[in-house]
Amino acid sequence: MSTAPTIVADNVSHHFGAPPLRKQILFDVSVSIGRGEIVIVTGPSGSGKTTFLTLVGALRSTQAGSLRVLGEELNGASEPTLVRVRRRIGYIFQAHNLLDALTASQNVQMALQTTGVPAAHASERAQRALEAVGLESRAGHYPDQMSGGQKQRVAIARALVAEPELVLADEPTASLDKQSGRDVVELMRTLAREQGCTVLLVTHDNRILDIADRIVHLEDGRLQSFTEGVISNTRQLMGMLALNNRKGDLTRRVHDLPDAQFTRLLEQVTGEFQHFLQAMELANTDAFESALEQVIEAFTMKVGDVLHADRVTLFLLDETRGELWSKFARGEGERAIDIRIPISAGIAGRVARTGQAVNTPDARTDPDFHADVDVRTGYRTRSLLCVPVRNRQGSVFAVVQVINRRDADRFDAADERRLGEFGASIGVILESWWRMSRQ
Repeated sequence: MSTAPTIVADNVSHHFGAPPLRKQILFDVSVSIGRGEIVIVTGPSGSGKTTFLTLVGALRSTQAGSLRVLGEELNGASEPTLVRVRRRIGYIFQAHNLLDALTASQNVQMALQTTGVPAAHASERAQRALEAVGLESRAGHYPDQMSGGQKQRVAIARALVAEPELVLADEPTASLDKQSGRDVVELMRTLAREQGCTVLLVTHDNRILDIADRIVHLEDGRLQSFTEGVISNTRQLMGMLALNNRKGDLTRRVHDLPDAQFTRLLEQVTGEFQHFLQAMELANTDAFESALEQVIEAFTMKVGDVLHADRVTLFLLDETRGELWSKFARGEGERAIDIRIPISAGIAGRVARTGQAVNTPDARTDPDFHADVDVRTGYRTRSLLCVPVRNRQGSVFAVVQVINRRDADRFDAADERRLGEFGASIGVILESWWRMSRQ
């Protein structure tokens, strides 16, 4: 089995048009991508991402520089060579490009027509591919009978059914909801790991950056280092953090936001922090750590307000000391309280150990209730909702807890769902801060 890189670009440049209207899109792009590697290309609109993808896919002629894909040189390649390369690639583009006259199954089977797979086997493989993207019940449906997201999943099944050596994806999650998008990229990751398939993916979707082995950044047609990409992609975030503001300003700004606007802001900030999780050496400064702390504190306070809770606590798992630790336990208008409790005791400890949420109308009736905190703070806990927070590897590294719903006897299922969503989002930011605080 060959261990040669799947893609090797060496000083690739590309332009559109002729003088005097000629416009150069790519400038001396050089990159090597190995077999089975998942690489995400980021960058602003118009930076040349899709152009580079189509060059790699042998869909455009390479004009300058060397571009080797699957062992074939594409600059100056003959049409038979280009066709041979294309047959080994799976393409997923933002426009699904399904044929309206064919069913979902027939659209998927089209990708097998040039591979020599018998018709009967092609039907079986198409069905399995549709099952993999959750559309087995839509196999006989036509495109005009499906939603935009369903059409995109059919296109993804079509790209993967022939078990390609290389998958090129241009905004594959653009028309999918959060869960469907996650399912799709996890499928790509499985293909890469199990079959040694290389994945080159262009995206603006910050929620899926964690699947990448490597992230490269294109800006103004030039390939930049990831360090430069992080700086570019986080300008808006750092403006929002307002590092030159007085401590507490961010908390007040977030507190005044309507719930829907707060949710959008949290999604935006979470997506930007995905970059920082992969380049923490950039953030090893007191100023940035202070900013992280302000974000966590402000958003924690806001989620307590959204859930009508008296208090919100974020506990971090300190495995070295066998403790849950929090410096973000507070209610509105109160100073932060530093809390340390053994992970072997308490409701929060049980959630950290088991990864299972706890929702109780009377925490004092729970045998694991840790009364010492109430004794220390002079507070009386009644209703309690506690959910786990997981890191990128899926391990519980923190828990978030709200207590005493102000307008009801207990927190309901909707509260539990919203707190879980908050925990998943704030966990990205919290992981950044936790890593820095332990350095």
